[in-house]
Amino acid sequence: MIGKKKTGKREYFVVVGLGTFGRTVAQELIKRGCQITAIDKDEKVVEEASEFAIDVIIADVRDKKPLEEAGVSSADVAIVSIGEDLEASFLATLHLKELGVPWIVTKASSASQGEILKKIGADRVIYPEEEMAQKLAEQLLNPNIINYLQLNDEVGILESQTPDSFIGKTPRGLSLRNKYRLNLIAIKRKTEKKGEEVEELLEVPSPDEEIKEGDVLLVIGDRKSLERFKKFQRTGNEEEKK
Repeated sequence: MIGKKKTGKREYFVVVGLGTFGRTVAQELIKRGCQITAIDKDEKVVEEASEFAIDVIIADVRDKKPLEEAGVSSADVAIVSIGEDLEASFLATLHLKELGVPWIVTKASSASQGEILKKIGADRVIYPEEEMAQKLAEQLLNPNIINYLQLNDEVGILESQTPDSFIGKTPRGLSLRNKYRLNLIAIKRKTEKKGEEVEELLEVPSPDEEIKEGDVLLVIGDRKSLERFKKFQRTGNEEEKK
C-alpha cells in the first residue's frame, strides 16, 4: 500500500468503482505519474484493471473496514465512480470522509443524488453524461470554440481558434480588455523544432505579441463577455458591450 500522505501536490489518488469512467480516470492519472489505488467489488473487473494499475483491490465499499485496511486515509483525493448502486456510492463517500480523505469527487446521475452526496461528504459532484452533453452542444453551436471552463457563476475561461480578423494584430492593437472585456492569458502556437511540429504555450503574452494564423487563444472574462465573444466567433459581427 501507499505510505504516508504527502503534502502540497496531489500525487496519490483512490479510485472506487472501475466502470468505464473510473477506469479511464485511473488510466489518465497513471499516465501523469500519479500513484493509484483502484477498488472494485467485481473480481473480473479488478483483474482487468491490474493490467495497468499496480495497487488494485477487490472490496465491497459498503463496508468501511476494507477501505481502512487499504490505507485510503493517506490519499490526497478519492474519486467515487460506482454508477447505479446508490447505497454503495453514498456509503463509500461517507466512509472516505470519515477516514480523513481531504478531497472527494463523486459521480452522480441526478441533482437529487448530488445534493445527498454533498451533505454526506463529497467535495465535488460531477455529472459526466450531462457535462459531456453540454460540452458537445457548445462545440456544435460554436465550432471555433475548442474548450470552455466555467470557474464560478460569473467567470470562465474560453479556448478558441483565432478569428481571421485577429491575425497579424497584437493584444494591444485589438484592445481586448476595453473592447471585449476579456483578458488574454495564453496563446497556444504550433512551431517546428528539429523537423518536428510541437505546441508551445505563451503564458501571459506580451501586449505586442503578433497573433498568427493557427494560434489558439485562451481568454478569461465574465459570462456575458464570453457569450458576446462566442457570438462574434459564430457570426463575425461585433456587438457593443453593455
